[in-house]
Amino acid sequence: MSPYRLPSLLRHLVGINVLLVFVPLGFVAAELRWHVLMVSAFNFLAIIPLSALISDASDTIGNRWGSLIGGVVNATFGNTVELIVGILAISHDELGVAQSIMLGSILSDILLVQGFCIITAARGTGVICVNSAVVDSLSSLMLMAAMALVLPTALYSTFPDTAGHVGISNRILSFSRATVAVLLVVYVVYLYFQLKTHSSLFTEHNDDADRDAYGNGPKPPTATSTGRPRQQGDECPADDEQDDRPSMNAVCMAAAVLVISGVLIGKCTHSFMQCLDGMTETLGITKSFVALILIPVASNAPELTQVVAASRKQKIDFAVGVIIGSILQIALFVLPILVVIGWLMDRPMDLYFETSQTYILLFAVILVNQVLQDRQYTYLHGVMLLCV
Repeated sequence: MSPYRLPSLLRHLVGINVLLVFVPLGFVAAELRWHVLMVSAFNFLAIIPLSALISDASDTIGNRWGSLIGGVVNATFGNTVELIVGILAISHDELGVAQSIMLGSILSDILLVQGFCIITAARGTGVICVNSAVVDSLSSLMLMAAMALVLPTALYSTFPDTAGHVGISNRILSFSRATVAVLLVVYVVYLYFQLKTHSSLFTEHNDDADRDAYGNGPKPPTATSTGRPRQQGDECPADDEQDDRPSMNAVCMAAAVLVISGVLIGKCTHSFMQCLDGMTETLGITKSFVALILIPVASNAPELTQVVAASRKQKIDFAVGVIIGSILQIALFVLPILVVIGWLMDRPMDLYFETSQTYILLFAVILVNQVLQDRQYTYLHGVMLLCV
């Protein structure tokens, strides 16, 4: 390991993984039935480092088979927390909490994480550009997913009152289950589009070409192993990329970390959900606030760290790709899977959100779509997203 990388690794260990101490504390607090605030706080803080472990392990697995597969693997396992928390919320008959967690995760990605991403990247260069092909395809999918989540609320207001509350709820539930089937089909087609037929649109080569087309200038020369800039005549070893790939032992270890961290997150989340009522009553907050704000921020903290680090290195295409990919994973996969799981559990899990939440989601997606269509971003765009 290079000497200059050691301080950054130590900072990472001290910054996030030190919170792993709250995992056993959360278990002990739940087992000994300590005060609900202590049980909730310990288990909530334990989710943050466990999410980071899942993110790092998915990166290792993905890097074994290239950056494109790595991005898909990272986005998939990066939403493991939302999936586990959503399943446990449905099992506790907290269907509104499960919906709010999904919505909060989407809003956290497109507003909080993306806002910090743009601010960090534009702070050094002034104006940044993103691959237009990726933005066009992914932003269209994001708008379509938002439309699918808004339609049940719109349809609810169109049904006549003579149908009765139960009759309308049954219709919305049937419509939601049909909608998630379509969303899962779109998700499969999206993966086939990204990984098979149009994978060239998502490669770094196209990102550089798109960046040059917007006048950002030529790509800076890369550095050789000696630390000096690589010149045109220098030879680039063909096995450099192979040397950076993790070994199969590292991949197996990462897979074990994924499984163990997932189990621990499930245990911590179960304890947290059991104390949810007592915590909200003691603090005087609502369950919607916990689901919309607190849980998504905890689960997306490692993703925020990763995106900001990539933005500092001007890897804006990768950062935006991770953000939008995570949003699509939630809207096209995790939320539909939760509706299916609720169906199997005989729980009326549907896509009918609260009216205020529906408006927030629709306006946020429209705003982010407009920002993405600008192609060139400054820190003002990032500040605008954070303020929203």
